Amino acid sequence: MHKWIAIVSSAVACACDTHADSVCQDIGYCRSLSDDQVQTCRTDAKQLATEAGGSGCSAQYDSYFACADDKYECNGNVPTFTGCEVARTALDTCLAQARAHNACGELEFRLAQCPGNVTGTPDPSTPPAPCGAAEVCSARCYLDNVTDACRPQPVQLTGAQQCAQRCPF
Repeated sequence: MHKWIAIVSSAVACACDTHADSVCQDIGYCRSLSDDQVQTCRTDAKQLATEAGGSGCSAQYDSYFACADDKYECNGNVPTFTGCEVARTALDTCLAQARAHNACGELEFRLAQCPGNVTGTPDPSTPPAPCGAAEVCSARCYLDNVTDACRPQPVQLTGAQQCAQRCPF
């Protein structure tokens, strides 16, 4: 009897994981990440879900993580999600449109203008990074304290860091 309870309990526990949680766990297995690193991925994915919801990108978020959960493969220590490129692009595009109106988007735009900057497709082996309140605040601190995003001066970086320490976490 106890054996059946354990089996049912583990099945129920697995059913509670979101697609994003599963993707983070898969990345963790593939890259031999610590439990803390996997938890950081899960936290970031939850923050990204909140951002996606507030940006009108929930459908793209759900579509990408459902696909990535289904299509995960590990090649060496590189997780791949072959077949999810369209879903990832849709999510990135939707988030970029929303971020164009906040400090994250402004900083990304300024950094893209730097000499030698190689812009291209995001790393497909990791979920998109969130741009929540803390990230917007930190980006705003950088933008407000650094006169040239491509060539920040040490005193400017110190000012940005001091400002960012007051950002919400």
